[in-house]
Order: sequence, then structure tokens, then C-alpha cells
Amino acid sequence: MWQPQGHHRPMPLAPSMSSPTYYAGQNPSKVPECDEECAEEECNPDACGDEHRPPKDDHHTCGVDTRPLLPLGLTSSALLSAVVMLVVQLPLLSGSIGLAITLYIVFGTLYLVTIGCMAYCIFCDPGTLRRDQEDVRRAHKTWLYKKPVRRYDHYCRWLCNCIGLLNHREFALMCTGLVTMGLTGAFVDVIVLCLLFQDWDWISAILICFHLAYSTTILVLAGPILKIHIGLISRNELAAEWKRNDYYVTERDGKLIPVNELDDEEFNTKFDSFMYDKRRNVFDKGLVGNCLAFWCIPRWAPDQLGEF
Repeated sequence: MWQPQGHHRPMPLAPSMSSPTYYAGQNPSKVPECDEECAEEECNPDACGDEHRPPKDDHHTCGVDTRPLLPLGLTSSALLSAVVMLVVQLPLLSGSIGLAITLYIVFGTLYLVTIGCMAYCIFCDPGTLRRDQEDVRRAHKTWLYKKPVRRYDHYCRWLCNCIGLLNHREFALMCTGLVTMGLTGAFVDVIVLCLLFQDWDWISAILICFHLAYSTTILVLAGPILKIHIGLISRNELAAEWKRNDYYVTERDGKLIPVNELDDEEFNTKFDSFMYDKRRNVFDKGLVGNCLAFWCIPRWAPDQLGEF
């Protein structure tokens, strides 16, 4: 029997992406690692709400719900980042009309897609059932909606909305866009700061330093989230299933048993040896099949229940 080779680390709240993957009859491989604290876990559930409950009333200020402050801050900071990049940095960076047009198209598209997906995820219906149906696989009832959400993934406190059938792809695009904004933004910031040494402008320098701080922060926050969801999508595993340990096993007496059958003490002791068991996930069709299912299966058909 294969012995897991997981590395040791602090105990997180759910199986991390460093858990090995078990394939029957094959050598196991590791899924993407993510030891960092997810930005979602940094939010106070009493103030922001979580998977199972709304925010407490005593976190209202003057009777006003403070939950929208997170999505408002996320959206406004992205917009300010776009303004600094397009108005301050690109004019300093582009030396010719052709290069300027190319940079404006590339970065304009990046910001437009990212902020557009962000707004869509905040305001759209994530995919609630259109009629009363029972036993819809992968659907989940949350406090935010009266009906279950099809292909429910998770509740995002940064967006104050659930992620499900109708906005999961947009959420993945948003996370990818934020990480790309952070990487390219930091790279451009450093280049422009170097150029400013030749013709120093304090106002531009201060704005660019703030933009560099924003780019670094967004990388630290969004990077681990994107890392987690790349692993989940590659296995056709939803975040809700991951948090419930639905597809994870560990070894006991030479046999593989579901981790949810362990008592608390054994669960904590064996945590670093948890393995993803592909056989337990009937939706896992392999890397290519999972990616095609996630990105290509139509989701807006009236009879689409998200059971894929």
C-alpha cells in the first residue's frame, strides 16, 4: 500500500490543496499546494456572514448593513488601480503611438473583463432553482436565497453573494484577472519608477508607490484563492464538497477509509495524510474532461440543473 508523502504544516480548516491524490491502480500525484491563509477566512463571519448564516444585526452601523463595504472596497480599489495605470503609468511607459495603443488595448481589456466579472458576480442570480425540485445533486440551500443554488460552490464574503452555476466561470475569470492585474501592475510599477529617476515627479511617484502596494496586496489576497480554485476545477470538485471532505480518504490498517468516519482526535492526527480519492467523485472525468465541462457546458438552458 502506498504511503502518503504529504509535508507537515499548520492545521487549516479544511483539506488543503497539498493533499495527495489517489488513483486506483496508479501512482498518486499531488494537487496544487496552497499553504497560505485564504482571504475568505480573514473576514469576520459575524460581520460578513458565511456559508450558513447572515451577519449579526449588532454589526450594523446606525442601522446600516456594513456587509457591502467589502464588495464596494474591492470594486472601487480595482477601478482606482485602472485609473492610475491608464492615466498615469502608460503615458510614461509608452514611447510611441503604436506601443501606446497596444498597451491601452491590453490593459483596458484586462480591467474591463475583471471589473465586469466582479460586478456580475456581485449582482447576478448565482443559479437558484427555477421551480421546486428535490434531490438535485450539487444544489445547496443558503440563507441568502429562498431556493437552493444549483451547482453551489461557496459563499464569497468579498462579493456578498453565492458562487454557483451561473456565476462560477465569471468568478474564476475575476480571480484570474485580479492576479494578472497584480503581477503586471507590480512589474509596470517598478519599470516606471526606474524611468522616473531620470525626470522625477513627486505626484506620479506617490501614485505609483500606492499602486505598487495595491498590486502586492491583491496578489497576496487573490493568489491563494485562485490557486485553490484551479485545483478544484481540475478535479471537478466544488468548494462546498472540498470543505465537507466528501472525496478524501486516509489509510487505517492497510485500508483507505473516508476521513469523515474518523473521530476528532484521529482526524487531527492523520490530517497531513489525507488523500483525494478520484473514485469517490463521480463528476471527475480527468483533467481535460473537467476543464471542458467547466468552461464549455451551456449553463443557461431552462432544464440545466448543474449536475455535472
